[in-house]
Amino acid sequence: MAHADLAILGGVGILALVCLVVCGIYLYWGSDRYRDRQQRPEMPIGATQVAEQNDEQFSEPGATMGTQLSHRCKTSLYRAVANNAHSESIVFLFAGSRDDARKRATGALAAIHGIAAENVSLSNLASFGELVDVGVSEDDELRIFEMAWKGADVSAWAEHPLFLTDDPSLIGKWAELYADLARELAVSAIDRAR
Repeated sequence: MAHADLAILGGVGILALVCLVVCGIYLYWGSDRYRDRQQRPEMPIGATQVAEQNDEQFSEPGATMGTQLSHRCKTSLYRAVANNAHSESIVFLFAGSRDDARKRATGALAAIHGIAAENVSLSNLASFGELVDVGVSEDDELRIFEMAWKGADVSAWAEHPLFLTDDPSLIGKWAELYADLARELAVSAIDRAR
């Protein structure tokens, strides 16, 4: 039985990874950079020049990512922390009000985990506007993924959130965030190796 559970868990992990890769490719093909590249011939440049160009592009004051959140996200998005005996998870969903968001999240999580709704524990339920107000990122839309801060820096981002929505802009924004975090980690590792 345990082997079957591990096989299923491994399959879900691989599927999630494939989804992130496909989402990244989709976002890249829809980006202005890709369209510009298709319209002009590329001059061969070295890897160092590419890294410098990327650093300049992403270090500009007020730099934002390519995906912009939909109007629906900005008006109806809520985030909650779902607590259980072993861990906590971050939940994003659309609702008309705070009470509606609490009911929807509780019902969905009860169904997902196969437990009674009264056994679902939610905390830190916040709307898009509230999350933007307390966040610190230069890109206001990224603030919805911030979970902890050290002064003016984000020390923790929402990891493995549960999206109870099919809004592509929300999922795309999260995928871009983690692609950028991976890029920063890679650049940091390269700098340490030098």
